[in-house]
This record gives sequence, C-alpha cells and structure tokens, in this order.
Amino acid sequence: MIIEYQEDIKLQIPKEILSELKKCVQVAYPNEACGIVFGEISQIPNEALEDDYFYHYTAKKFSCIRSDKKSMVAFLIKNIEQLHQTIVKVMLELDINAKARLISIFHSHPSGNRPSTSDIENMRFLNEFSNRDHKFISKAFKNLIWLIMDGSCFELSGFIYINSHLYQIDIKINE
Repeated sequence: MIIEYQEDIKLQIPKEILSELKKCVQVAYPNEACGIVFGEISQIPNEALEDDYFYHYTAKKFSCIRSDKKSMVAFLIKNIEQLHQTIVKVMLELDINAKARLISIFHSHPSGNRPSTSDIENMRFLNEFSNRDHKFISKAFKNLIWLIMDGSCFELSGFIYINSHLYQIDIKINE
C-alpha cells in the first residue's frame, strides 16, 4: 500500500520520551507494546498560502500501557476504564487548563514500522467514533497520530488518518 506523505503535520518528540518508547518496546518484545502520548497541538499560519496552516504536535508525556493480549501481531486494551483513568491522571499532571491533550497512540511491531491492515481499520474506527456525539473520551481520539516502532531496530514512523485518507507524517527528535 502506498501512503501519501503529509507535509503540513509534524510530530516533535523529546529524546527522553523516545527513550521511554524504546523501554516500553523492550519490555514487551517480541510481543507488541502499546501506550499513549500526551502533548500539545499548535496551529501555525502558512505565510505562503492564505487560510492554510501547519500543525505541530509536541509530545510532553508518554504512558506505556500493558497490553491485555500478549501477541506478536496485535495489542489489545480491553480495560477501557483503566485507559480512561490513565488519560485523566496524565491530563491532571500536565495541567488540564493547558493545551495538553492526547496526541498519539503508540505501539510496536516485532519487525517493521508500517501500519497493518488492522491498524488502519482501528485508525478509521477511532476517527469515525470521534465524529459521533459521545462523551469527552470519544473526542480525545480525533486526529491522533499513530506511532509505530520497529521492535528489532527501534525505527519510528508516524501516521494520521484524516478525511478518509491515511498519511505518513514527519517526526523530529528534539534534544
């Protein structure tokens, strides 16, 4: 599958969070690891085009979540209440009045960092779920970046599902 590259969206990850992602993967390997990334999204005007913007996602905190399914081909979080509690806890730590929010779902593959068919279906489902009139938690899953790390070499890729299309985005590691 050919995935288009989206130049207007970038994810900035501090080196410390990259280390936490790697540690999460090492603990789960050879099975898939999973977690969630919190941060901020900045909308920056594109001076070259009127009414156009760049979106910079900035990672502030990572929470590794133990998968309910130990598998080399899937991760599963059955305990939605645990997921909700983790989101609320981290949001309070980051100061809920700030612009911080859930910005990414992270998981690993034992080999490779491209989305599987199942990953793409889950991206589509969460984006459509977020379009429905549900509680706060559903809105948290809108326009998330899906980070996928190769468990064998720690290469990281980012993807976003917007307007029924899957795009790859640029990731910058900050000092």
